[in-house]
Amino acid sequence: MHDADFLSEALIFLIAAVVVAPVFQRLRSSLVLGYLAAGVIIGPDLLGLVSSSPTVRSIAELGVVFLLFSVGLELSVERLRVIRNLIFGLGTAQVVLTAAAIAAIAAVAGGYPVHAGVVIGAGLALSSTAVVLQLLSERGQLTSRRGRLAFAILLLQDLAVVPLLALVAAMAGNGGGTAASVLLPLGKAVLALAAVVVVGRLVLRPLLRIIAVGRSPELFAAVTLAVLLGMSWLTASIGLSLAIGGFLAGLLLAETEYRHQVAADTRPFGDLLLGLFFMTVGIGLSLEVIANHVLLVLGLVAALFALKAAIIFGLCRCSGVPAAVGANTALLLGGAGEFGFVIFAMAGELGILSRQETTILAAVIVVSMILTPPALAAGSRLHDRLDAVAAADPDRMRAETTDLANHVVIAGFGRVGQSLMKALTAADIPYVALEFEPTRVAQARARGLSVYYGDASRLEVLEAVGISRARAAVIILDNAAGAERAVHQLRARYPGLAVYARARDNAHMRRLQEAGAGGIVHETYEMSLQLGEAVLRGYGADEGQIRSIIDMHRADDYALLADVIM
Repeated sequence: MHDADFLSEALIFLIAAVVVAPVFQRLRSSLVLGYLAAGVIIGPDLLGLVSSSPTVRSIAELGVVFLLFSVGLELSVERLRVIRNLIFGLGTAQVVLTAAAIAAIAAVAGGYPVHAGVVIGAGLALSSTAVVLQLLSERGQLTSRRGRLAFAILLLQDLAVVPLLALVAAMAGNGGGTAASVLLPLGKAVLALAAVVVVGRLVLRPLLRIIAVGRSPELFAAVTLAVLLGMSWLTASIGLSLAIGGFLAGLLLAETEYRHQVAADTRPFGDLLLGLFFMTVGIGLSLEVIANHVLLVLGLVAALFALKAAIIFGLCRCSGVPAAVGANTALLLGGAGEFGFVIFAMAGELGILSRQETTILAAVIVVSMILTPPALAAGSRLHDRLDAVAAADPDRMRAETTDLANHVVIAGFGRVGQSLMKALTAADIPYVALEFEPTRVAQARARGLSVYYGDASRLEVLEAVGISRARAAVIILDNAAGAERAVHQLRARYPGLAVYARARDNAHMRRLQEAGAGGIVHETYEMSLQLGEAVLRGYGADEGQIRSIIDMHRADDYALLADVIM
């Protein structure tokens, strides 16, 4: 009967997720909020179908393990190197200052002990990675200046969860403990991190290579899960949390060339268990406590947004970030996030916070996450007012693109440039565009696009947007002479740079070839080929035949172009 009861609870969790989560997807809201709502609905305060039993909580904790595993898996040396100043400078300052300010307010105004105030500050200092990145992705702003800035801060916040969890564990049971009791777990985490790097390079990579040669997906997935669960067990055995083990396992596998396959294999497990974790958070929310303290919750949310946004905006301005980008980022990251649930749940289990306190703080996180989309909309409007048009100031361009590397520089932002931008954004490839028409620049920047006013045929303007660090340049200027001059300058100054260009006619194509363009698209021939493809398809020709004909004519036409003069 015990097994049957557990199975019935599992079915209730799954049915709730299947019913509620799609509703939030249709509303274009975060699935995190959907899972929280599902937990509240099936919890003891509404339908009373399930309770937060120890068994359910133990399984749900694996969701946190998988969440931190995915964070570790996404890290790479190249990614950290490109935005290291933003991550370890601005990001670190944001977490430390915000946590310290909230802890001081909690101790002075709320009368909390120092260790409880530190826990509250740590939990509320973190923003919602899940909600913010989803919003930026939907609006195509992940690769924009404000998107990169928000990502850098969020990445540091995610990294900070590991030492924060160790800190919470160290402060439990002794009123905060001595400095040694707090620093000891952090030292253990650092040593474990060093051991992970060594083991990853010496043992795991050859093991995965052997398994990959055997072409057994089941064995590969089994080894991945064994590394994840084994690392979590190891960290728990030395007094750290399971979640820290998940992060270290992700970091370990991120050092290998199999990280993308690992991510694909573990995502279904992680998403399912993470959903279960957020549903258990919803089950634990006391609607009665929230109803009795609704004004307190709303007041805390307003104070959190005001304090956190002020700190982030001030740090952005001190770091040289333009006011428009800083204001937008401050409002976007002003709320709390899903890792706060993890920290407060752990603090509640360890007796640092009471059940009523954790419920109120969880409600603050939920409300702030709900308010994040309108905060982004308000931030975008404020950004547009502060930054209607970017002036042709090389110093400003250089400051706003200093964290870009391996990006694509688009010279010309007409219809072709805009189509190229959409393709790059869909592939999460960073770009920066130059355009000499001020109205077009104003419209693009109002949409949060990384577009600057400037003459892209001038080398100093191209260098201002980081052409020396770019992977490719695409020259699609309307001015044929300007396009040829840009190609010639880039080829002379940066011989290793991939340069693509649009040719208006055969003579223009020949001149671009002579200037050194590596990839050239002839707009007249491409249009005729696309028309021919549409006609053939309309007549019902076989797709394979259509592709063969088009590819043959494209190859023949481009081979003959250099010998034809208009």
